[in-house]
Amino acid sequence: MNVRPAWWVHLVNTLIAPVAGGRPRSAERSFGAAMRDAARRTGLTWPADEPFLSDLRVLHEAWHAVPDLTPIGRVSVQAEIRRRLQTRLRMLHLLDVHPEFADEPIDRPVFITGLPRTGTTFGHGLLAAHADARAPMLWELWNPVPDTGRPGERTLSRRRRLAAARAMIRGMDAMLPGFQTIHPMHPLEPEECVFALPHSLAHHVRAPVPGYRAWFGRRDAVPDYRYLRQQLQALQWRRPRRRWVLKSPLHLLTLDALLDVFPDATVVLTDRDPVRAMASWCSLTEAGMRLHCADVDPRRIGREWLEIWSQGAERARAVRRARGADRFLDLPYAELTSDPVAVAERTWRSLGAGFDAESRARTLRYARRDRRRNPGGHRYGPERYGLDPDRVRAVFGPDPTGSGAERG
Repeated sequence: MNVRPAWWVHLVNTLIAPVAGGRPRSAERSFGAAMRDAARRTGLTWPADEPFLSDLRVLHEAWHAVPDLTPIGRVSVQAEIRRRLQTRLRMLHLLDVHPEFADEPIDRPVFITGLPRTGTTFGHGLLAAHADARAPMLWELWNPVPDTGRPGERTLSRRRRLAAARAMIRGMDAMLPGFQTIHPMHPLEPEECVFALPHSLAHHVRAPVPGYRAWFGRRDAVPDYRYLRQQLQALQWRRPRRRWVLKSPLHLLTLDALLDVFPDATVVLTDRDPVRAMASWCSLTEAGMRLHCADVDPRRIGREWLEIWSQGAERARAVRRARGADRFLDLPYAELTSDPVAVAERTWRSLGAGFDAESRARTLRYARRDRRRNPGGHRYGPERYGLDPDRVRAVFGPDPTGSGAERG
């Protein structure tokens, strides 16, 4: 594991501990303060918004209860709650002032998913390079709702939205040097739509929240995807319509809800040796947790996420059988990395689209870039996380996502 917080992070945690390190006395008071902060920053007032706020309280209370959050970790999760509240408040007022935006069609979106670290990020950028496609940029996901025009609203220009995303990336790069080696992020590049989903197990990456994980496993994810759809409609409103290309490995856990909300979607599934995929994911998770938590157990990470992802693969196979093979396309890692342009062309033609000279040129440019800093510098191994390769392969089986083709 070569990605750890910068040397000065511990010093800052020590210095700000008297102010930010202590757990707030009341989770409810803390959440109320975050709601008031969202109203102040947006200039908008809160209407009734249940059950969204009740559900977000579950996440807030789970993070509030983590015993070993560092001061920086506590500031980080509180900032995430505030960001989501601001987005929600702007969305509610946009729906009130301009309800017509919710009529925007989201036609035949493409969702890329699969076990994590199997090429989903590269495949996302590759397919999004098509001339008639569109993927949400990080800066858009960070602030997806346009100004409503409501009197008193504190508007956010495109420049300020970009600046906020750039500041977030700069801060992450400074605190966690080398993370870009694991998962490259840039404000003007496609990013996964987990930033827009109100609930997912991405929250379990910052800090272990077993109660939230259990709650998430019991609930219906359809409202989350309806909210994602609204944010895509807001981003698309008054702009040229192009085919959305979206991505997150975490969709694997909720494919049934995704397809309920996006009934004409096509799901593109990536595939790779699950041992390498699991070890790489655990390394990413450890990096995120070390930034937020004082005590991190790599073996616990391995145990928990092997269970989570094996259950996700099993659910994905069941959804694939139930929904029909025509809703799914496969994107094996070896093919994706050996001849990416040919794979992109084949995939788009399977999706019923052409692949003209402009799309080919754009795809080729993307394929020739490697956005990682220090490519090949991400080192990881299954042993650190207590992952036995034979057991991992046995848990996932020869065909983790149900493509029907066994791995050689």
